[in-house]
Amino acid sequence: MKTKNKELDVDYIGGQGPLKIEEERAISEYIRLHKRRKVKLISRKREKVF
Repeated sequence: MKTKNKELDVDYIGGQGPLKIEEERAISEYIRLHKRRKVKLISRKREKVF
């Protein structure tokens, strides 16, 4: 049977050049905010359990 999705044979996805400073900052900020939200959700679940 054939698969519907084509597998990509690549080592990386995206541009070949380094990230710009603004792009690095944006990614860092996104990760930081995502971690904070995750911690808040976990702490809320723990409070409800106790």
